[in-house]
Amino acid sequence: MRYLREQIASIEAQTLTDWHVTFFDDGSTDGTVEMLEALVAKDARFRLIRNPVNLGFCGNFLNNLSNLKNADAYAFCDQDDIWYPEKLERAFDWLSRIDPGTPAVYFARTEIVDEQLNHAGMSPEFKLEPSFRNALVQSIGGGNTMMFNQAARDLVVNTLPKTRLISHDWWFYIVVAGCGGVVRYDAEPVLKYRQHATNLVGANNGISMQVARLWMAFRGQWRAWNTAHEEAIKTFEDRLTPENRAAFQAFQRARNGDWPFERLSVLKRTGIKRQSTLQTKFLPILALLNRL
Repeated sequence: MRYLREQIASIEAQTLTDWHVTFFDDGSTDGTVEMLEALVAKDARFRLIRNPVNLGFCGNFLNNLSNLKNADAYAFCDQDDIWYPEKLERAFDWLSRIDPGTPAVYFARTEIVDEQLNHAGMSPEFKLEPSFRNALVQSIGGGNTMMFNQAARDLVVNTLPKTRLISHDWWFYIVVAGCGGVVRYDAEPVLKYRQHATNLVGANNGISMQVARLWMAFRGQWRAWNTAHEEAIKTFEDRLTPENRAAFQAFQRARNGDWPFERLSVLKRTGIKRQSTLQTKFLPILALLNRL
């Protein structure tokens, strides 16, 4: 509740004014529910749904998608950010140019701020075009920047696995890119991303964080994430485009082959890469060490 009023105010200040907000409360005990109930009672643009059990941040977003329908577009929202006034309009302008039958999702950069909203930097600017081969090994956009169309919403709802996923934004990137949709990464920031002591997921910015991510990879964290995604992707593998299905099957061989140099050889042919050149160069080493 501490930051929620500021976030709501930034939504109310959007240049795109035809919007509705649904709050999904995941078991808060700090007065959030009471505050939102008062807001809902006086403003029909807002509604509140309370989860019967705690779903966690990823489950809260993905599992509640089925409660959202019949909109031109959808945007995820965290409780403690500040949206730039043109955030919704900027994303919707791009989405409106995409064929409605094509799943499409928009991501953007963020301005990183501290608890008092003082500027602390920018999220990384990614140069490579979004693709399934990148999505297999990296998430490039925060859920708080996302907007997606009805076709993308339907695709994700209809392919949502029962297994536990890593993050809602990464999963959207994998599914939409993998199934022939369109993914847009906007290098312009669209919100103030507040960093504080209780962040569930942080900005992961800077050289030190690149080194930290590589250390996590060598300790097996990347492999654990990739294994979770591998099992989840299998549940809708038949919906991948032929090219992406071949890439996914090659990625599985690069991860799970019996012989180290077999894994290395397959990986080199997949074209799978991260946005960072340094981190991409470490992928063959991870394959050799069975840490991919």
